[in-house]
Amino acid sequence: MRVAGVGVLFRRDRLTGQVAVGLVGVLGIAAVVYGVGVASAKYRIADVGAWLTARGKGLVVHVNGPAGKVDGKTGVIPQMRGHNVKIVQDGATVLLIDLDTGVVSRLDPSQMNISQSRPLGKGIQVLAGSGKAYTVDSVRGVVQQIDPVGLTPVGASATLPPILGQAGIDAQGRLWVPVSQNGEVSAFQDGRLQPPVKVGAPGDSLALTIAAGDPVVTDSTAATATVVRPSGAKLTVGLPTTVRRAGRGGVLAPAHTEGKTVPLLVPGTGSLVTVDTGTGRYSSTRLAMPKHRYRPPQMLGAKVYIPDETAGALIVYDVAANRFQRPIRVTGRPSALDVFVRDGLLWANDPSGPHAVVIDRQGAHKGIDKYKDRVAGGPKRRTIPLPGDGDAPPPRGGGGRPPVPTPPRPGEPPAPPSNVSVTPGSGTMRVDFQPSQGEGIVGYLLKDVPAGLTAAPEAIGAGAGPFTFTVTGGDCGVEYRFRVAVRYKDARGQTREGVSAPSDPVRPCVTPGAPTGVTAQATASGARVSWTAPPGADAATYKITWNGPVQGGRTVSATSATLGEIGTNGSYTFEVAAVNGAGTGPGATRQASLTGPATRYPVERNGNSNGYVRSVADANGGTTVATMNDNNGEMVTVNCQEKGVYYRRNDALAGDMYAKITYGGRTGYVIGYLVDTPGDWTSFAGLPVWRCR
Repeated sequence: MRVAGVGVLFRRDRLTGQVAVGLVGVLGIAAVVYGVGVASAKYRIADVGAWLTARGKGLVVHVNGPAGKVDGKTGVIPQMRGHNVKIVQDGATVLLIDLDTGVVSRLDPSQMNISQSRPLGKGIQVLAGSGKAYTVDSVRGVVQQIDPVGLTPVGASATLPPILGQAGIDAQGRLWVPVSQNGEVSAFQDGRLQPPVKVGAPGDSLALTIAAGDPVVTDSTAATATVVRPSGAKLTVGLPTTVRRAGRGGVLAPAHTEGKTVPLLVPGTGSLVTVDTGTGRYSSTRLAMPKHRYRPPQMLGAKVYIPDETAGALIVYDVAANRFQRPIRVTGRPSALDVFVRDGLLWANDPSGPHAVVIDRQGAHKGIDKYKDRVAGGPKRRTIPLPGDGDAPPPRGGGGRPPVPTPPRPGEPPAPPSNVSVTPGSGTMRVDFQPSQGEGIVGYLLKDVPAGLTAAPEAIGAGAGPFTFTVTGGDCGVEYRFRVAVRYKDARGQTREGVSAPSDPVRPCVTPGAPTGVTAQATASGARVSWTAPPGADAATYKITWNGPVQGGRTVSATSATLGEIGTNGSYTFEVAAVNGAGTGPGATRQASLTGPATRYPVERNGNSNGYVRSVADANGGTTVATMNDNNGEMVTVNCQEKGVYYRRNDALAGDMYAKITYGGRTGYVIGYLVDTPGDWTSFAGLPVWRCR
């Protein structure tokens, strides 16, 4: 899937009312492409690349990704010059959104000109992906599909409860929109809203990420992440409770990721949580982040890139190695940064200046000068330091910057271990850390291990590695925090300790998988549903939901349940999902056609008379299937009960309840007073007698 709604954004969208769509007209644009300046010419630009804005020169440029070179550039239309412009790109669809005026223009890459423009209104989200394009009016709650070429409406619009969150487009071309007011995410396609998916409580702070084509909603209020599968099944992951400390704006989450891993940054705490949306597992690291202004983290390969707008750089964290790498300079000064992943490359752009950076999956990066066609390199610049290191003066331009790494001086104690990372397991908790630097280090100990839990190994030697402790035991319903201590010899030969900051909270369990072998059958006590527990779900409960003639849900602790709420024949769909402290696993479904068991009851009120078994639930209608004569007390098989045509024999025997019986090998309906079923014959008897429908 192509990137949905990624691009270059000078500043955050403002929310205003949507203006009615109207044609502005075709506007001209000047094109300069390496010596070709005729607007009617056909231009060929790199297939692997991205369009970037350069507001300082009034340019829109295309950069060849592998080469890191500008291979096409245009001057923006006069009406856009100096404005905040966002680029939305999906294959050959390139849309320029003027955030100051609300005008959307389509750039034709082959002609390098504007082929269409329309005023859609300031603050309107414009998205393109999987060959589809949409607009979202967050304030009015209106969603609309549009033609990505003509920018005209396609089909009917729909309305959702405002205010709407940042939307996204999945791999099937559906628009997904977070609806915080209801704690839901809604899908829109072909002019129709699909049934909403519950992802939190009403009013929760929701953030949407399209991860490998699937919608993932992070609920910062509840500290959960919910993955919605194409089948409609949900996987809900319980995140560390530090996520709740993200504040009013919630966690910083990317709009999309090309892989299944979603990085989340908790502002203020330095917690970086990476969620594997395929397995429902996460790792959480408490990073020593300076109090800078950050944008949502992006992930490419095994590395997380955190845009630091105070330093004008990308902080690089290697998840596999649990360590920082050298930050990547974009501007080296405080500036807005627009960072996105497209076609296996990560792009970081300064919209107001000439600088941009492109990074490949191996982490190799190239600097880009958008004002020049070819860049032979730049002057040598000062190194941007790693986060969490010693003090350093702020860079030129102010704003502060991450501290400079300085090893302890001779005689000084080693620095405490850093980057304490926790990963939950099934009955275990893994604690990784970066070792200390300094002299006299003896080894490392894990601190704050509660009684009844065990840590292995008991200690880690200096330089021995791997620098990992595994804690066994604990309660899935409890979160634990750990610290790592470095043991060292001081100048007098005394053994001392330096202790790290506490880790993020972690549980000794993971989100359970889907149950297997779901079965359903009708019994005299209701529908009995059973299943096999998924691996690692010893402490799990199970949420059962069902749809059919009767709908409902229940939570149980066993791997089977008899649902007395179900006593009506028909086709049912059952879903069973395992739930523990780590979250709610994907549901397993089973469709079953249920027919209640037959029971035997005596005939009554048929002495010296005939009782007629009819083909329909009507004492005077249909055909006569069989006749019962003077047979009070005879046992007949009752299959089910059904309301039918009202019948009045006298004041005492009047009603519309019928019993579907089998008599003499034939099956049909008799008025209810002829069979001694439990309770008042004018009402449904209830289990064990099922309703026919």
